[in-house]
Amino acid sequence: MLMDTKKPLHITAVASILKMDYGGVYRHVEVLRDAGLIQVYEVGRSRVLSPLNIETAKDLIGKAKNFSKKH
Repeated sequence: MLMDTKKPLHITAVASILKMDYGGVYRHVEVLRDAGLIQVYEVGRSRVLSPLNIETAKDLIGKAKNFSKKH
C-alpha cells in the first residue's frame, strides 16, 4: 500500500485501511523502519510514513508471496 503511492501516509490512515488498531500498525512500522524500508516523520502529534527503497520492498513482497504459495 505504501509502495503504491508517491505520497506519504499517516499511520492512522494505514490502520484504517487495514482495519487494524494504531498500536498494531505501529509495531509493524517499527520493524520496517529498523530494516531501512520506510522512514517515519513526526508531523505534530502524527506519524507519517514514506518508503525509502521501493524496489527492495517490492522484491521482498514478491518473495514473501511466492514463499506463502509454496507452503
